Amino acid sequence: MSFFRPLFRAGTRLYRRLFRRRLDARTREISERLRGVSAFNHLSSSALLAMADVTHRRTYRRGESLYYEGDPGLGLYIVETGRVRLVTDRVPESPHELRVIEAGEMIGGLSLLGDFRRLETAETTAETQVLGFFRPDLKNVMRRNPKAGMEITMALARHLAAQHVELIRRYEEQADARTALRAYAEAAGAVEDEGPADV
Repeated sequence: MSFFRPLFRAGTRLYRRLFRRRLDARTREISERLRGVSAFNHLSSSALLAMADVTHRRTYRRGESLYYEGDPGLGLYIVETGRVRLVTDRVPESPHELRVIEAGEMIGGLSLLGDFRRLETAETTAETQVLGFFRPDLKNVMRRNPKAGMEITMALARHLAAQHVELIRRYEEQADARTALRAYAEAAGAVEDEGPADV
């Protein structure tokens, strides 16, 4: 019996080596880019490859918008090269810059988990190349590789939960702990009663 076990293992390794799917250079490169994003750096190699296989690469000229405030959110973007600034027009007379997204950073992850409208406009400040991963892509991964789809979804949920906790901490700094926690409790109650707001 002990003689057959090593022979079986060697045969299994040889079979995998001969018949495993050949990955193209593009998928491998995108997989490495995804690994460099904080939300996805703990994903397994198979989940990263499954995600990379359906990720889109797009190039935008300076001053182009990836999306506009109020648009339905369809997916996330990862900046590969260039820069994207997030602005809000909630006060039309004075558009306000919220943040600049640099290479290796992600925006729009929330939209993969539900039908949420964009809270800001994302526009390029230079020629910019981004990776796009959209809700239909996630559904495609979940259908083909449920384990990878679950890993990606959990990674996004952890990332968004960390943002949520950081938001409350910053709100505490600007107001006070009681006001921050009361606002959090009221928001949680509103979501329970009415479902997520369509912002």
